Amino acid sequence: MLRFLTIVSLAVAAGSGLPAQITTGDAARGEQLVRDRGCTNCHKLNGTGGTKASDLATRRSRDFTPAGLAGVLWSHPPAAWAPAGAQTQAVSALTSEQGSDLFAFFASRRYFDPLGDAKQGRKVFTGKRCASCHGITDRITKDAPAVAAWRSLRDPIGFARDLWNCKAAMDPAYEKKGVHYPRLTAGQMNDLLIYLDNLVGIRSKEPKFELAAGGDAGHTEFLALQCDSCHKAKHSLENRPDQISMAEIQAMMWNHVLTTPKTREKVTYDEMAGLVGYLWSLEPRGDPRRGEAIFAKKGCASCHDGSGKLAPVLNDRDLSPVSLVSSLSSHGPVMRTEMKKKSLTWPRIGRDEIADMVAYLKSRQPAAPKQSSSTAAGTGPVASAR
Repeated sequence: MLRFLTIVSLAVAAGSGLPAQITTGDAARGEQLVRDRGCTNCHKLNGTGGTKASDLATRRSRDFTPAGLAGVLWSHPPAAWAPAGAQTQAVSALTSEQGSDLFAFFASRRYFDPLGDAKQGRKVFTGKRCASCHGITDRITKDAPAVAAWRSLRDPIGFARDLWNCKAAMDPAYEKKGVHYPRLTAGQMNDLLIYLDNLVGIRSKEPKFELAAGGDAGHTEFLALQCDSCHKAKHSLENRPDQISMAEIQAMMWNHVLTTPKTREKVTYDEMAGLVGYLWSLEPRGDPRRGEAIFAKKGCASCHDGSGKLAPVLNDRDLSPVSLVSSLSSHGPVMRTEMKKKSLTWPRIGRDEIADMVAYLKSRQPAAPKQSSSTAAGTGPVASAR
């Protein structure tokens, strides 16, 4: 059974620039939900099920963002709901917890990892001299365990922790061999992990993925490790043009061996889980101008005009990926009926379009009230956040 895992769910897609809420979810429950919702009428799951679409359980990189996956799921109703019997039987709405379980399942299957190349990963393993100490299945040097013995290899959080903590063990080995630490790009780390993940004796291991439930702890760890001493101004991790992938975080942990003191503190699993959760909350903002054009082009504005008379006002809603999927299940059937009355087709939303639409809706929110002088002086939440 897949282990307990959690998934980032709030500002990850909303593009609000605020730290994401971390919602707990369970991959095993998510897998069962895929079956219960009739997804296997079209999709295979672990080799069994429908033949019209891909196997949802195949563990391979798909380079989705949570927002992009929400867009793909949103585009499914016309083709997927009717065959699943949505017109002939009651379909209960997904709760936010079930939405989190669904995203947890997808995360465990590498949906949010960038595409990579196992052949290039093998070149990284040999070219960066990993193979000079680490055998694949057997130990070839006294102090270096074989790859098959790496307990955290299928646990991205644990692997990131081990990469950060490995300095004490690696320093003597590198000094003995007279070599320097090799730098790894995010792409090289991703290729390397894809290569190792598919080796005999490793690919059968149970995947594990956990994030801490709470963004504040992750930001606290970010500050405790003095990450902000370098990652500021133009080097800030906020407002990046692309998503911070798990492979990039792991590469950061490895490369920081070169830039941090020899006496740097080790981190626990929970601390790394919190840090990763915080970093994942910094997904790029969408473009509100593009979002406004998409909102109109998809016909959303014909009902969601902001008055609340024809359809709910959206800019004051929780617009996280999990909430969007949950809303789809609860309001989708009603929306579909109303759209048929107006001869409107169900909008198919691209992977990159939801973030832009959400950014547009967020831009329509009323401006936050100005802080009082007492708050500005240091007695309120703004001061504590500084």
